[in-house]
Amino acid sequence: MARYEASSIEFGEKLQSDLIKRKKDEAKEQEKFAKKIAAAKFVVKGANEFLKNRVDTFNTSLSDEKAFLTTAQTNAKNILATKSNLDKQNMSTYDYVSNSIANSWRNSIENNVEGIMVQTMVGNEIKEIPAYDVPLATLKKLTNFKVGNKKYATYEDMVNEQVALFDNAVTHARNVPSDSTGVQTYLDTYAKQELPNNILGAITRPVKRILRGETKETLQAKVNKSTQETLNDPLFNSFTQFAGTFEAYNKAFPNASTDFIQDYADNLTRDINGNIVDKKVKKIIKSSTSKIELKSISRDNPENNRRETVIVAQPTITTTYADGTVGVTIDTEAQKEIVSGAQLLVTLNAPLINSFNATLNSFGREQWSVYQKENNKAVTSNPVGEFSKFIESGIQEGEANKYLTGELDISKILESFLAGGSKDFTNLVQPPVKGTNESQEDYDARVLEENKKSQQLIQDTFINVINPLQNLSDILDKQLRD
Repeated sequence: MARYEASSIEFGEKLQSDLIKRKKDEAKEQEKFAKKIAAAKFVVKGANEFLKNRVDTFNTSLSDEKAFLTTAQTNAKNILATKSNLDKQNMSTYDYVSNSIANSWRNSIENNVEGIMVQTMVGNEIKEIPAYDVPLATLKKLTNFKVGNKKYATYEDMVNEQVALFDNAVTHARNVPSDSTGVQTYLDTYAKQELPNNILGAITRPVKRILRGETKETLQAKVNKSTQETLNDPLFNSFTQFAGTFEAYNKAFPNASTDFIQDYADNLTRDINGNIVDKKVKKIIKSSTSKIELKSISRDNPENNRRETVIVAQPTITTTYADGTVGVTIDTEAQKEIVSGAQLLVTLNAPLINSFNATLNSFGREQWSVYQKENNKAVTSNPVGEFSKFIESGIQEGEANKYLTGELDISKILESFLAGGSKDFTNLVQPPVKGTNESQEDYDARVLEENKKSQQLIQDTFINVINPLQNLSDILDKQLRD
């Protein structure tokens, strides 16, 4: 049967031809055999040999037919089972095909993109991992690209072509006969159409050809472009704080949240009045804010077979609707471990921005509030940098800065920042929960190790605040001296 699985089209055509020829041959052979017996031209041995050969030929043809039918029925069963599962999940064929192509594309990157895999130390071992995060949005935003010799204007055009392939395969599968009596009718329609023996493989076939010739550098350029397009989606223009938060998060964790934001954007549309509408719940959105929350996660590390606690950044979107209801969307898939102070600082934007008030006079606090409203995205994306711009705008020749109470007091800012972020800082140094089967000795060692790591992280975070503020202070001192 294996020879018929290799190309169902070729074999279907051959079988169709065989069936027609068999009917004609049977009629001819019966007529010839009758004439030969009547003329007594066969001896008994010759007649027996003829009959044996005829039976063998007929049985071979039936065996071929059965093999073809069995293969077709197996392929049909698999395709119809896939379709049935989609219906049960209420998933559209488009979503299934798109997700399959996108996931296959990302999974194929490490084997098909030159230079993408880099060696890094994980635990006590050197392992190969992708050099950077590759969001699915990079693929979905492709335009005017080629797959083999065929050009597509958009990713959607390619997906729609594969959707048609899937839908045709389902129709084909539903027409596969249950027994040999329907083979002739079936072949009259489908002899020249192949029924895939692996529907997932069939619809994801373009993937490797999309990646052909791609290198680490060319893919990086596409990733950066698609991330910026996602972050700057016009739908987010009125959600300035939202956009600023994710711009800051993208700087700390490049491309990690792109798919999360793109999925959120794909669910938004504008109505005829220009309102932004959530398509899922069919409600007008009044506002959308975001924050990056700090979470502690305990897990077993398979590298050293030890329990460990890691700190991760978890993006969260809060959507307030016009009817007063609120929806919360949490990105649990792209959450990243925090390993530097710059990354931790992204989760502490709110207390950091508020802490600047500690060194401002009343006029300065009032103007800083105005500045934040007018430059919300920029302030949220880079709090210290924008605060520095704000303070520099208050420089007066020969006089004290119009926004400050005396000099820039960095210590007051740090005290306020520490107080505002006390909950998060406390969580960082909180002793981890002891594992069920963890010995006291191992637990004590883990507490000591994680405490050192947390202290270093906090110290690194404050350095990321102190250094730029010190540079600002030097600028202000120079201005006063001059």
